[in-house]
Amino acid sequence: MKAWRAWGAMAWLGLLLAGVMPLNAQAQRDPTVPPLGSGGGSGPAKPRASQGVWPVIVVDGRAHVAVGTRLYAEGQMLGKARIERITETEVWLREGRELRKVPLYAGVVRRNVPPAQP
Repeated sequence: MKAWRAWGAMAWLGLLLAGVMPLNAQAQRDPTVPPLGSGGGSGPAKPRASQGVWPVIVVDGRAHVAVGTRLYAEGQMLGKARIERITETEVWLREGRELRKVPLYAGVVRRNVPPAQP
């Protein structure tokens, strides 16, 4: 009879704790990990705008693009493309005869703001 009481008390306690503890319906996504299907697997980095933000780092007066843990400068190969030019908002890549501009910050447009009128 005591065993039944013990099992009943444990069942009651389990139901009570299940009602008190919050359950997350969805796990939180790590913002430092690229989304699934973005080419974050092994192998050389693929130059795509959807891959994420590539920060521009200036070392000794020369601009570099940080892709993963590597720095790439003008003239170096990034995947199958050669880096032609690096600006603060875009990277120009040449693949064969094709020259294309890859924006570093998708959806951001840079423009000059007129000075305030006194």
